[in-house]
Amino acid sequence: MSYKKAITRVQAIVIVVIIVIAVVGVAVYFLSQKPSSSPTSSSSTSSSSSNSASSTSQSGNLVIYGAGAYAAILNYLASQFQNQTGIQTHVNPGGSFALASQISQGSPVDVFVPVAFIQAIPLEGSENPGWTIAFLSDQMTIVYSNYTESAPYWNQLYSNYTMAMKTNQTQYWYNFFYLLSTKFSLGIANPNTDPEGLYAYLILNMAGYLYANHNSSYFTDLVKANPNVKSATTTAAFVSPLKAGELDFTFSYVSYAVSQKLDYLKLPPWLSFGYYPNETQWYSQFSYNITVSGKTLTIHGNPVYLYITVPLTSTNPNAAYQFIQFILSHESELSQFGVTPVYPAVLFYNNSTSLPQPINQLLQSGELKYGGTIPSI
Repeated sequence: MSYKKAITRVQAIVIVVIIVIAVVGVAVYFLSQKPSSSPTSSSSTSSSSSNSASSTSQSGNLVIYGAGAYAAILNYLASQFQNQTGIQTHVNPGGSFALASQISQGSPVDVFVPVAFIQAIPLEGSENPGWTIAFLSDQMTIVYSNYTESAPYWNQLYSNYTMAMKTNQTQYWYNFFYLLSTKFSLGIANPNTDPEGLYAYLILNMAGYLYANHNSSYFTDLVKANPNVKSATTTAAFVSPLKAGELDFTFSYVSYAVSQKLDYLKLPPWLSFGYYPNETQWYSQFSYNITVSGKTLTIHGNPVYLYITVPLTSTNPNAAYQFIQFILSHESELSQFGVTPVYPAVLFYNNSTSLPQPINQLLQSGELKYGGTIPSI
């Protein structure tokens, strides 16, 4: 009897040990299968890549170099594009000429969105793809904040401005630009790095020719003698001083004033560099010399356009072309920023053989129209 009890006792111990081992084994198995706390996508990515060939084009990041004044627009587009495609999209804003110089020196970039002057495209040097698309138009204006209205000469300046816009009489325009040039603090971007600064001096030259006895340098000389004129590599540097009442005016684009919720004095068509076909030849009569990367360039006036292109060394060209297609299908949404979409967008190129297939397809389908060679702009 005792022998049987001993056997039973041994059997019971063995069973308990087996159960414990089984429980521990199951626990270890499930713990080894538990996902880590940090998200990983390697397994899901490999399975999705086998199901979809498009995953390759969505890998990596998309880096955009864009005109600083249009940072709000570019960030909006980048956010929408990233949400739709899953491609991580980064915007690096700055002065168009400065960015072009950085690209020519090898800075990694997939999409280049300069403003205004097509000369920014050749500044890409060996990275220049030989084509570009104008997809938005804008115009220059004189931007200020509500603090400016408390400046000592504000009432006098604004009175002459309203009469000038109403009557277009030379004396009112002369008074307006004289007061603006001598009695207020101004922010003018460096024309060598930012087209807004270049446009500012072109506007002053045009005003001198029209309203100061054909003396194109008259108001420019006054501005350069004004100790209250501030300079910066990009107009974006003037936003905070304007909003704080530390700066009275800056020259910028209508869209920039709208996006920054600032007030502005609208300029007439012949001074605004907007897309007015009857004024284009007039704009081109005025020029200004800038120096970029040691090169002196003579820049002639042109309407304000926002361009887009893909540098030759783009590391993610498929995503870059996808971004361009995305923009063309979402242009109407950009009116909220005070810009005018160009329908259809205008493609400029020097040689049709330089056109990438996706861009040529957009041209053939009518989503783009040919606007001429780049030097003709």
